[in-house]
Amino acid sequence: MEPEKLALKCVCSCLQTQMQQNYSVLLNHFGTRSLIIPHLFRERRVVTRVKNYTSVTVPRYLPDEFRSNFRLTRQSFDELTARVGVCNVYNTQRGPAVDPVKDLLMFLWFIGNTESFRYMSDRFNVGKSSYHRSINRVAKALVEEVMPNVIQWPTGNRIRETSEAFGDIAGMLNVVGAVDGSQIPIKAPTENPNSYYNRKKFHSLVLLASCNADLLFTYVWTGNPGSTHDATVLRSSELFQQAENLIPRGYYILGDSAFPLLSWMVTPFRDYGNLSRDQRLFNTCHWKTRQVIERCFGLLKSRFRRLLRFDGSDMKLMVYSILSACVLHNLCVNMNEEGFECEDEGDNDCNNGDYTQSGFQMDGVRLRNHIMHHLVQIH
Repeated sequence: MEPEKLALKCVCSCLQTQMQQNYSVLLNHFGTRSLIIPHLFRERRVVTRVKNYTSVTVPRYLPDEFRSNFRLTRQSFDELTARVGVCNVYNTQRGPAVDPVKDLLMFLWFIGNTESFRYMSDRFNVGKSSYHRSINRVAKALVEEVMPNVIQWPTGNRIRETSEAFGDIAGMLNVVGAVDGSQIPIKAPTENPNSYYNRKKFHSLVLLASCNADLLFTYVWTGNPGSTHDATVLRSSELFQQAENLIPRGYYILGDSAFPLLSWMVTPFRDYGNLSRDQRLFNTCHWKTRQVIERCFGLLKSRFRRLLRFDGSDMKLMVYSILSACVLHNLCVNMNEEGFECEDEGDNDCNNGDYTQSGFQMDGVRLRNHIMHHLVQIH
């Protein structure tokens, strides 16, 4: 053995012996009363994890492999990196710099798959707490800084463009959005679990969203417990509170029978077996136009599989993750990305059962009758 290595080995052996002697002295002095002493001399546990996954394996992925694993193409990922990399959360960091590229890869794997934190942290060679902090950073950046520029309510000329696109579907004029609620399954919370237990017999959060005819979300709201009726969720949202400012007079959005019939929201006729031909025609056109929001939910959940089941207990992270998924959905649609295989979201809605009509206004009744007469004339 070389003299230098032999000397180093001797020094290490002496240090280890000295530490063991010090530990014995302290233990004899304090006895078993001290619980912190063993931790001072305990060797650090070496955790076996995947090495160089992000630096070596990911760059070797073929385009289809990258999209399958991270739920979007490399082109969309580069666009997302450019948006997130300039966010304040990555430019006001204290301590060592954080790599937004690795953060994004970790977040996309989290939101696009249903693996546990243990498996995900092993894959990316980080601790579970570090992984948790990473996805919190990305979710905060997406919701607080990227979302206002990606999920926008139509204004100005876009109102007319949006209504024309809806009109091309089934002839309904002046529609500026289709709104619905969707249940996001979660693990039973420790606080007030019954309030999150919906009528389909699982715990969930309600995602209320509106979209345009191009399958882009124009408004999202979540955080209400799963037992909350869609109409109640609507009334608690900014969309309801700011409706007069968001929806110009003469325009309206479409909702299903769980929502109230208002001067700015049109719902279908309740079918008790006695609808007239004109009313059935209206309901058919209404459904054809409004089903875009169900397609949006289907595409959202098929791309980001975490929305099929959240196993965590951090409620704020779940809310931010749901909103972040909506942001990513819009980015993918804007990049003309193909969707993943999806199922019809309509059957998964927990609040569209046999509920009675959730209120009405006479202005809404007159508006619906006016739309019905127009549809009868053009069909």
